[in-house]
Amino acid sequence: MLRSLGLRSDLLSMQGVSTLTPCGQGHILRTPSEPTYWSGNALIRNTFEVQPDADIAAFCAAFPDSTHVKILWDTPSPDVDPMRAAFPAPFTVDTFDVLTLYGVAMARSCPDGIVFRQLDGGRDWDASMELAQQTAVEEGYDPIVHTPFLQRRNATRRTQIAAGLGAWFGAFDGNNLVGQMGMFHDTDVARFQSVETRATHRRRGICAALLGHVSSWAACRAPAAVQVIIAQADSDAGRLYRHAGFTLTETLVEASKNGY
Repeated sequence: MLRSLGLRSDLLSMQGVSTLTPCGQGHILRTPSEPTYWSGNALIRNTFEVQPDADIAAFCAAFPDSTHVKILWDTPSPDVDPMRAAFPAPFTVDTFDVLTLYGVAMARSCPDGIVFRQLDGGRDWDASMELAQQTAVEEGYDPIVHTPFLQRRNATRRTQIAAGLGAWFGAFDGNNLVGQMGMFHDTDVARFQSVETRATHRRRGICAALLGHVSSWAACRAPAAVQVIIAQADSDAGRLYRHAGFTLTETLVEASKNGY
């Protein structure tokens, strides 16, 4: 239904909770259980045209009660400069690299004292929630406003994983969760999710080693699937993934106005 591998992998990671409905020259992506999930409630345009007024109006018609606006384009690697010039403040237009790999990411040694395993039980998921909250605060989100969204995301992931759609992995230093990474897959695509490392444990190779661990798990579960990870263009994360063997396949563009 969609041409972009990046967007198709997004849908894979939202399976069971989101719907995609044709609408005019595009689709409406909707996640009823998570109305403040900005990436899960969006307008996807089929063609890359500079028409901000029409796009914003179409989103608002589909989501009249929304405080955010999110517009995506199902056009791999478009020219983003016209969009950046056209969308008014407070909108931002961002680009994301869709990086892919067939096989297994380059292995990295697990740092001393760190253990990788899947999250198991309420205590682990509470720790996952706490790490996500810490990361969000570092990114500038108000914890009072943002925490309900994180709670719903955490609950949804647990439901999806219980249904066999993927797994969530943690890097543990003793009993302390210091890194995490998700993986959802089918037979064709394996999509990494939410790569996070605790501030106290960064630059120790934990993320690179966990990436290889999760990649190996995915290759065993879905050996024919292309592994997909998405990073903001020209980011440190993207450089780490390239060093692990991922290569650029396409670029995604989105225009957004945050809801808070």
